[in-house]
Amino acid sequence: MSSINDEWFIIKDLDGFIEASRALVFNNFGTNQKEGIDPLALSVSDLDQDELDSVLSYDETKNIIVDLLRKQTNKRNQKIRYLLNNDLYMKIISAIGDRMTSNILNSLVNRGLVETAYDENADDFIFWVKENENDKPETD
Repeated sequence: MSSINDEWFIIKDLDGFIEASRALVFNNFGTNQKEGIDPLALSVSDLDQDELDSVLSYDETKNIIVDLLRKQTNKRNQKIRYLLNNDLYMKIISAIGDRMTSNILNSLVNRGLVETAYDENADDFIFWVKENENDKPETD
C-alpha cells in the first residue's frame, strides 16, 4: 500500500513554486500549528511584496529550495528536473520559515531594537528587548 509520501511530483515551474512557497510562509508566519496553514495563501499583495522581499529574498529562498529538492538529469539533453513529495515539501516550508525568523531577528538586532547573546549552557542564542541602556538579561 502506498502513501502520499511515496508519491513524487514534478515541479514544472520552479520560479512559480519558489514564489508560492515564499508567499505561503510569509502569509502564515506566526500561525499556530494547531490552526494549520492556509493553503490558499500562495501570493502576496503588492503592499506586502516589499516586506516579503526585505525579510526573505527570492534568491535566498531559491537556494534553500534547490538544495532540498530531489534532482533528476535527463541523460540525452542534461536538463535537470526537480521533484518533491509531501515530506520534502514540509521540510522546505520549515526551512523557509526558519530562515525568515532568523532574518527578522537579525534585522531587529541590527536596528538596535533587540539585544542578543550566545548562551553556552543552552548552546543557543538568547534575545531580549532592550528597554534602556542599563538593561541586561537575567542570567544564572
